[in-house]
Amino acid sequence: MGVNMGKYFFIVLCFLTACFGADSLGVRLLGRYTPCSPLDMVVDGTTGYVANSSGGLMILDVANPASISSPGYLFMPGEATSIDIIGDYVAIACDDNALRILDPSDPSDISTVGEYSSAFDIANCFVAGDTVYVNGGGFAVLSANPASAISLLGEYSTVFAAEDIFVKHPYAYLAENNYGLSIIDVTDPSSPVSFGRFFGLEEYVRSVSVDRWDRIYIGTNDELMIYRMDSDTIEHLGSWTAPAPVRDIEVEGRYAFLACGNSGLRILDVSSPASISEVGYYVLGSEMTSVHLDYPRIWLVGLWARINCFDISAFANIEEEDISKPEKSSLIIYPSPFNAECRLEGPVCRAGIYDVRGSKIDEVDIPGSWRPRKDSPSGIYLVRPLRNEGISTGSVLLMR
Repeated sequence: MGVNMGKYFFIVLCFLTACFGADSLGVRLLGRYTPCSPLDMVVDGTTGYVANSSGGLMILDVANPASISSPGYLFMPGEATSIDIIGDYVAIACDDNALRILDPSDPSDISTVGEYSSAFDIANCFVAGDTVYVNGGGFAVLSANPASAISLLGEYSTVFAAEDIFVKHPYAYLAENNYGLSIIDVTDPSSPVSFGRFFGLEEYVRSVSVDRWDRIYIGTNDELMIYRMDSDTIEHLGSWTAPAPVRDIEVEGRYAFLACGNSGLRILDVSSPASISEVGYYVLGSEMTSVHLDYPRIWLVGLWARINCFDISAFANIEEEDISKPEKSSLIIYPSPFNAECRLEGPVCRAGIYDVRGSKIDEVDIPGSWRPRKDSPSGIYLVRPLRNEGISTGSVLLMR
């Protein structure tokens, strides 16, 4: 079965490459903004906030990605490296050992609300409520309540090797390049303690994220690895070989979205970690270092790639069941892409066909065939069993 699936995937890639070129699959570029040197970005509604390296904070009007404009900016003493939203403000990490909280309500007159000066370099920040977690030359938990008086809650000594940070209570996950992944228990923010360090001197850990099921996604120089907590260690669930360093990760539902260096945006179906598959990509040719999901759009930034907005509406946000359930059987759907009719193979069941908005448009018997209506538009369709929970959701690409 694995050989057949590989054959089908190869046929799909060859077909799409012949039709569209080798630079994209299932993703469409909506717009770019180039007069900047971005290292990180967050989006809130129609406004984008950019950690613009030596350019400090840059505010963007992103209501129309095809015509992005900047209504304001604020230069700061240090280089802005990481940014997050905290209530009505933004928290921004700078390489002059400072975390600043800024009020961007008037883009023409951005003001500093609060500032925290650390004894170590601050490279990354992550906001949860009114708490800010930072790492760089060390790890610290800060209270931003009130934002005008940022205070230290607790610290933990780490190596000077900060690449990324992700926090999902009660743990903070630190990507520390060749020192591996460090997991810190922050149940008591005044006294962070180590849960453990993993892959030290084995993997160059670039990025980290955690999904709703507490699966840990670890990006390295050459792969994406998925783990989960298991007693006093972490258990390996699956891996995917990456074409370039995985610099940033966002996970939503069944999909992982990767900023994959010079190989651009990579979209993976991670619903079954033991058999991760690539379902979409867009290659710009310049290094992308940060990704921000704003469904149905996604933003990727890089110092030389600048700011890029993509349409990812083909990848519907359909939730997967809890991973603690038994391993599922898979559907085999071929050919994909197809034009008139596709074949569905797998355990006997009745399945629904869903469009990218998650609306059911048809039902079919498996094993069997699906022949879409003539007015069905081109795009990705999901095939989900209606009652048999032991079968995973499949997907197929219709091309008219």
